Parts: sequence; structure tokens; C-alpha cells
Amino acid sequence: MSSRASILEKIRNNKPELVELPDLSIFTHNVTTENLIDTFIEVSTTNASTVVNLVNTETSLELFLAKFIAENFGEHSKVYNTLNGNDIPEIDFKTTHVDVFVALPKIAVAENGCMWITNEQLPQRISAFGSENTLFIVDHKNIVPTMHQAYSKVKENIGEYGVFIAGPSKTADIEQSLVIGAQGAVSNTIILI
Repeated sequence: MSSRASILEKIRNNKPELVELPDLSIFTHNVTTENLIDTFIEVSTTNASTVVNLVNTETSLELFLAKFIAENFGEHSKVYNTLNGNDIPEIDFKTTHVDVFVALPKIAVAENGCMWITNEQLPQRISAFGSENTLFIVDHKNIVPTMHQAYSKVKENIGEYGVFIAGPSKTADIEQSLVIGAQGAVSNTIILI
């Protein structure tokens, strides 16, 4: 037997016993929809996001978005809108300035205000990070209480790529002062529907 085969055989024979995963059912919550929405709004605003709550309104999302973007980012803003599914254009983010990135996250988390974005919303991974501002449309039915529930839902639709995003880019590395927008979006807006 070669030394390589001998080493591999010793490794196979020296495996530790399998240990069962811990029971995470203690993390389940019986939180009402209203509490989830209120918590998500509170935490998201603490994360420096702007939240617009349209849950109990009959406003047309398309008309609201057009007016909101024009009023808050300018009528001539370059918008990278991923709501159209397969009609998402390719953009060279090295040469093109994008004012607003728009997406519909699959999951939002109340405890930390983050949102799960997959390759379906990010055909170009840089799009959420190379844009000046981010605007997420969150369906209030997709808000979960904690990251434990979020990760269990992520397993169901992980896709090729996914990322949790919470608020605009923030850093406090330099002289311990908070800088917003240093490595990504300067502002983050969440529209709850």
C-alpha cells in the first residue's frame, strides 16, 4: 500500500461520530403581521433606510414608483429596474452611472431589516452595489421574524447567487466616524406593499 493510500485509509477509519443538529424550534415566533411590519419599519429606519408603507393603500405601484423616483432622484434619473423579469438590460457599470437600482426581494427580515436578493434580481451582481441609490419593493407577506426563518426559506430558493442587503452602505473604519455610501449605495428606500 502506498503512503498516500495508507493516509487516506487512516482518515476514513478515523472519522468522528455524527452529531445531530440542534433543535432550532425555539426560534419560531408567533408574531402577528402588524408586529412584523412595525418591527421591520423600525429596524430598517434605524439602519438608515427610508420606508414608505403602502400596505393598506390602493395606490398603483407603477404610478407611485414613477412619481417617487422623479420627485426623490430626479426626472432624468438612470434607473436599473429589475421588476420586469427577463427584460433586464445589460449595463456596463464601469462606464455608466446608475442613479437607482430597483428590485423585489424574495424575503425580508424583521429583526435586522435585511432583504434577500438572488440572481433573478441581480443578473449583474454589481448592480445593487454599483448604483447610487437602492429601492426595494417588499411584499409585507414575505417578511419573516428572524434570520433563522429567513435561512430556512433561502434553502427553498437559493439560486446561483444570493445576498442579504440591509440599508445603504456604511463604514466606520476611518477615524471611527460613520460614513454612509463609501462602498455602495448612498441611500436605501423600501416600499412596503
